[in-house]
Amino acid sequence: MTGTDTLDVDNPTRWKLHIRVPSDWVELAGTQSADEALGAIRGALDAVDVDLPAHDAGILLAGLHAWREVWSGRSVLLHGLVYQGKEYRGPTAIDEEIFVNVVGSVRQVDAFDGPLSLLEVVRRVVAAKMGFDLSAAYTEAFETGIGPALGMTVTYPVPAAGQPPAGGASAPKQELGLAVVVTAPADGGPGLVLVGWSSEPHHVQAVGMLLAAMAGPAKIVPVDAQGEETE
Repeated sequence: MTGTDTLDVDNPTRWKLHIRVPSDWVELAGTQSADEALGAIRGALDAVDVDLPAHDAGILLAGLHAWREVWSGRSVLLHGLVYQGKEYRGPTAIDEEIFVNVVGSVRQVDAFDGPLSLLEVVRRVVAAKMGFDLSAAYTEAFETGIGPALGMTVTYPVPAAGQPPAGGASAPKQELGLAVVVTAPADGGPGLVLVGWSSEPHHVQAVGMLLAAMAGPAKIVPVDAQGEETE
């Protein structure tokens, strides 16, 4: 990551999301076409002298199309791949090479009238839906251009890649470094949900800092039927 670019995502007749992303962001979910995403991946491989054969490129392109179908059905707007080299000296630098996946969506977050704050409700809901122990997660509150935000980082077990075990044995697990940021207006409204992960659990702090940097200046602006901003 060498700097930042701005990514705009439209949800026609409702809102537009303005969000900051790293300059080497490779978008897989929809702000670029699948062909453009493939071109960005090919360019990244060319930069490190790795060839992408035509047959493999065709398989990758088909996979990108299928992936977009999955994400669109789950209201995912962003899916970016980010690479941070060992030589990087920015705010997320840890003197190691990092590969991070980030997905994002905009969802309606209703105001909550009760003894718990909206962020505390969000904290408990996120942990319950993702299935991790709140006591094992680090959480931090901060402000964004959208409203109050909650960031969470945790080591998260997932099934390991490979063939399923024989004889009914339990599937082996691998640990991910998982980070989540949720930000919404204090009185409710469209909110931003970002989830990032690395296959190296000890990179989780860098993943959390990346999501916070993306969410900090983010804005969700209402638009009219022609896609023009109304604020």
